[in-house]
Amino acid sequence: MREVVDQLIEERAPWLRREGHGVALARRVLHRLLQYDRTVQIGEALESFPGDVALQSLYEMIAHHVEVSGLENVPRSGPAMIVCNHPTGIADGIVLYGVLSKVRPDLFIFANADAVRVLPSLGEVIAPVEWRPEKRTHKQNRETMDYTRRAFDDGRLAVLFPSGRLAKRRWLSLHERPWMASGAMMVRKFNLPVVPLHITARNSALFYLFDRIHPTLRDITLFHEVLNKPRQPYRINIGQLIEPDSLPASSSEATDVLRARTLELGGQKPQTVLTAPVFGRRPKLTPAV
Repeated sequence: MREVVDQLIEERAPWLRREGHGVALARRVLHRLLQYDRTVQIGEALESFPGDVALQSLYEMIAHHVEVSGLENVPRSGPAMIVCNHPTGIADGIVLYGVLSKVRPDLFIFANADAVRVLPSLGEVIAPVEWRPEKRTHKQNRETMDYTRRAFDDGRLAVLFPSGRLAKRRWLSLHERPWMASGAMMVRKFNLPVVPLHITARNSALFYLFDRIHPTLRDITLFHEVLNKPRQPYRINIGQLIEPDSLPASSSEATDVLRARTLELGGQKPQTVLTAPVFGRRPKLTPAV
């Protein structure tokens, strides 16, 4: 587990591989600040869990303040897609899995392929996607589409973050990034009813400080941002189901409609309370049953 975590960190911040006293000091400070050892311990504890149990266990560890409205809008059976904004990163998928699996235990999430590198069992509930265009290969795209086709043939519910990236902070507010058209294209291809969902949540002040300093610092804090979520309120608002034939034929126009419907659910009023970094507090991880 430690080797995989180290590799992911170095891919996001290659400068940490350099030799020298300054880099060594930075590594030690960052490891302590971002709870590196705790991250590895959690990964090791989850290695033996099935994918659904791993996500449910993480949900129970971090989701202490979750408000949900509109859960009745989620179809109880049959293939469908939920599209949502992406304010915090990894925690968004964990929280949505915990909330939605109560009514749709068959759901799966389109998520960064690195999650399956860390915990291969997550392949049961995650359709791995390489969001970085320069890293994508034809083989990866084909495998993702094969997974998607099988899942919809089995009548499963999908969760997609069409931006593929975290919302951008501008001063004290978060702004959803542009959406890719892949979601609208799948809705059309598989004739899926689609449900917009809005998450109101934030990362810590430390995350946004690191984002301001350098994107590599921001990127290596993402799992730490999962660990501090027990203090962070999550508000989830689920909108009315949209039939596929009611969307524009153009994928780009359909994407604009879905994005607008999603952001309307948040009232266009972003949460502006920053979560302070927490040191010394460790949320407990126990296997979900």
